[in-house]
Amino acid sequence: MKHRGKNMATLLAGVLVGMALAGPVANAATEYFQAQRTPHPIYVDGQQVQMETYAINGHNYVKLRDIGEKVGFEVYWDGSAAQIVSDQPYTGQPPVQTPVPTTAPSSIPDYSAQANPAIFVGELSRENYNAIRDTVLHQDEIIAGSYQPIPLGDHTRFGIVYTATSTIGGYPVYEPVSQPDGSYVCTAKIPESYKNAIEHTQSFVDGLARMTDSEKVTAMAWYVADRLTYAVKYPSASEVLAQDGQLPGACMSYAHSFRFLCDRVGIPCILIHSQDHQWNQVYVNGQWWDVDVTGIDATGGSVAREKVAVMEQLTQNRGDLYKDRAPEVTAFAKELLVPGSTM
Repeated sequence: MKHRGKNMATLLAGVLVGMALAGPVANAATEYFQAQRTPHPIYVDGQQVQMETYAINGHNYVKLRDIGEKVGFEVYWDGSAAQIVSDQPYTGQPPVQTPVPTTAPSSIPDYSAQANPAIFVGELSRENYNAIRDTVLHQDEIIAGSYQPIPLGDHTRFGIVYTATSTIGGYPVYEPVSQPDGSYVCTAKIPESYKNAIEHTQSFVDGLARMTDSEKVTAMAWYVADRLTYAVKYPSASEVLAQDGQLPGACMSYAHSFRFLCDRVGIPCILIHSQDHQWNQVYVNGQWWDVDVTGIDATGGSVAREKVAVMEQLTQNRGDLYKDRAPEVTAFAKELLVPGSTM
């Protein structure tokens, strides 16, 4: 099974990745560099892809946005810097910042008092926890535009906080955004691109109402597996869940689509990343469980389903493929959804 980390290594081997220069930097650079188109072929997992390549000052360059498009991760320019979101599919467009109302909450509860104190490290602070947790609890009002999120704490572009918010939210999407006064808040929104997936899955979601949470997890995992077949491509949850065929997709597509459904039915679900894989953890029956929809899809057809354990204990040793590359973010994300659940 091939995964994203290997795809990136294959693509970047022997290629010096360059960012397109803009503004005054570009004008200054023309005095020193001459860019020439080159015919060098680029391969992703052994298949040649079309990319513009340039020779500049003795080095080969490709556009970072072209890599994002071919490999399947988000790259965009936010007006001041290039942003890379490794666990979201490529669009090339900065996220739309949703205006928030000016009415702020009268007081800020200390939600962090309920959480495992061991999770608070660096930017994963109590102040940021309180702000994001407040957004999780008031997501419907924020989406409706009737609630002002609590400001996040001091930040340096909130790199790790962005990772934490993208870990917990697929429906809605949680995201730190800047405000006119220079502060940041964590917003909640349902992107317009989700409309078809929401409508298409509504009858399925309605049919889960009488099931236990464990039964729901199993049903949702196989629902996603039925709509994907493993390949090194990265259709988004909004694509996978808006149809009933089998789209080619890698582990990211499985994990994001499964989390989307869990969010729809209120089962706490997060994304987990290793170096070469992505899967989910869900909170059911008072504990967190591993759910690897990519893995269960590889077990075979419907005949094998009754014998496949969709939820697995976290303590099982599955090797480096399942070694969490950001355990501090994982613990913080779990506590955002279920305070006290990692104690």
